[in-house]
Amino acid sequence: MAKQVMPVKNMGRLRAAILPNILESAVFVYRIFESGQKFDCYANEDSTVALAVSENGEDVLFAGNWQGYGLPKILPRKGFFLSACPNEALNLIRSCFTIKEDWPCWHYLTPERYGSGPWDELGPLTLDDVPFIAKYWKLSDSPEEHIRRKVVEFDSACVRIEGKPVSWVGLHFEVDGVANMGFAHTLEEHRRKGYAQMVTKAIVNSLAGRGIRTTCDVIKDNVNSIALCESLGFARLGEATWADVGEPLE
Repeated sequence: MAKQVMPVKNMGRLRAAILPNILESAVFVYRIFESGQKFDCYANEDSTVALAVSENGEDVLFAGNWQGYGLPKILPRKGFFLSACPNEALNLIRSCFTIKEDWPCWHYLTPERYGSGPWDELGPLTLDDVPFIAKYWKLSDSPEEHIRRKVVEFDSACVRIEGKPVSWVGLHFEVDGVANMGFAHTLEEHRRKGYAQMVTKAIVNSLAGRGIRTTCDVIKDNVNSIALCESLGFARLGEATWADVGEPLE
């Protein structure tokens, strides 16, 4: 018989239980505890396996190894969005729900820091840059809103030519000593000049100065970004999938 999760009564205990695996579970921790969004949480007895369903029923997150567990009946029946889902939980979802679209990713950890160089002199993105760079971020229904919030709250790095951004990277979040970088882009006419490496090294070094480790998630068919990550010595920690989940299977 499949093991089950129960409603969480002590959220502090849940966070403490997940903390030893924070590199793999940082998305879960940030969304549940720091994003301001309200979730109903469920976990096993020792809080090492967890599930969160947003109050509006639109978002679902999993943490831990779900092998041997069953899905609780509290999952929204009208469909939901799944973020950073580990493989064992994703297999359960696939067995019970339709998947309208999914984005399987490799989950990477950067080196702790890079040596000093010109990348350490790069400045951040500004609010004035947001309308321009948002045009290149396709993984959000509200790219300007998302990027504006992240530019205000977190670190970023940018190569500029004549004052205009040509290559950049920012953070999706930072929580419990781990940051997750994303919305990286280099304008096509400025590629193969080393700019993507520069902005990556800049943000990793900036975070390392505050004792923060940097992660990122790269869609598996993005061969250019994967090549960049591996050329810079990123360690592949595992897999995570974002998915638009439909109604339950018949």
